[in-house]
Amino acid sequence: MDNPVDRIEAIIDPAKFFRINRKYLIHISAIKKMIQFTNSRLKIGLKEPFDEELIVAREKVKAFKEWLEA
Repeated sequence: MDNPVDRIEAIIDPAKFFRINRKYLIHISAIKKMIQFTNSRLKIGLKEPFDEELIVAREKVKAFKEWLEA
C-alpha cells in the first residue's frame, strides 16, 4: 500500500481493526490465539498463515485486551 499505517488507521473502523505495533493493523476476526511473550508483550496467532511474528507492543497490550473485550 502507498499509505503510511497512520493514514490507514485513521480511515478504518476501530471496532474491527487494531494497530498492534508500528507496522501492523489486525482485524479482530483474523485472530486465532494470543500467547504471552517476553517483556509483557503478546504474540498473536492468526487463522490464516502469516510468515512474520505479530507482536503487540508493550505499551499497547492493555488497550489491545480492552479492545478484544469490547
